[in-house]
Amino acid sequence: MDKVFHRFITLIPGLLLLAAIGLMAKYLEIWLQSVIHIGWIKALVSNVILAIILGMLVNNLFRIPAVFHPGLDTYEFFLKIGVIFMGAKILISDLLRLGSVGIIMVVVEILFSIGFVLFFARFFKLPQKMASLISIGVGVCGVSAIIASAPAINAKREESSYAIAVILIFGAGALVVYPLIGHLLNMPDHLFGVWAGLAVDNTAEAVATGAIYSETAAGYATFSKMCRNAMMPFVILGFAMAYARKGMTDSIKHKGIFLWQKFPKFVLGFLAMSVVFTLLLNFVKDGEALASVKGSIGTLKNFYQWAFLFTFAGVGLRTSFRDMAGAGWKPFVVGIATEASVAVFTIIMVLVFGGFIPQVL
Repeated sequence: MDKVFHRFITLIPGLLLLAAIGLMAKYLEIWLQSVIHIGWIKALVSNVILAIILGMLVNNLFRIPAVFHPGLDTYEFFLKIGVIFMGAKILISDLLRLGSVGIIMVVVEILFSIGFVLFFARFFKLPQKMASLISIGVGVCGVSAIIASAPAINAKREESSYAIAVILIFGAGALVVYPLIGHLLNMPDHLFGVWAGLAVDNTAEAVATGAIYSETAAGYATFSKMCRNAMMPFVILGFAMAYARKGMTDSIKHKGIFLWQKFPKFVLGFLAMSVVFTLLLNFVKDGEALASVKGSIGTLKNFYQWAFLFTFAGVGLRTSFRDMAGAGWKPFVVGIATEASVAVFTIIMVLVFGGFIPQVL
């Protein structure tokens, strides 16, 4: 009990900083929306991007004391909680309709991304395992996928750090570039959200990119990104088995256990929440009870919006340009070539096949 209490105490400074940045972004958005009258600029001003910018400014202009770090690291927990509670507003039937199209696009995106990274990495003579980590990060789930796959292929810590730096650089850039492209092309919210979920590497940055565009886009970005996340254990298993055959890492003895260990459990939480509220909305007939269920959905919506705001503040507070600078030019060149190729390929795929993507949110 004492350990739990001590652990909670260590989180408080960082949690307070996340809350301060989130609240500041919320009120700054209200003020800017009242003084800005240029339409396209006003559309880009949201508490999402303000929270990230404020966090980046604090982290890169000042040295954040170590006492804040445990609490700041909880931003990924808030992301997962937000994603889980978002499931309450999406019916399972809508998920099935989206999933049938989304999974196909995700598989194509993963194969394309991994192939391009490995091609460019070989051309620039990057170390093989670093190239594999970058390809997994770009193709599937950003930093989380790199951290999960590094021990599976016995990658060095330096290789992981370089791969993570590459992913973070382009995640930060996507927050600005993607919404601008979306507005220039006048993309519908649902198509932009699917594109962000397919093309942006980290889950937090993918959701944030969608949220900067619109709330609806954030929902689609979250769903298409979760489809990618669900593929993570299978991709990591494939790389691990390939390296094992070459004698460069240990063989996988229990593939089922390996897949379960690598699977992002919050995806299951999202699905469970969707199933529960789908059943409630379909089987509760009493008018007062049904109104109560809909009220609960509204409450959860407000909750996950705040959870995401804490997440975006954490993204900014944990984005260090000093750390990114050490990645070197070769991984950066491979990263920019691949990210540009993936962005173009996925936006063409979304625009061409957009008619098959149902508007359900």
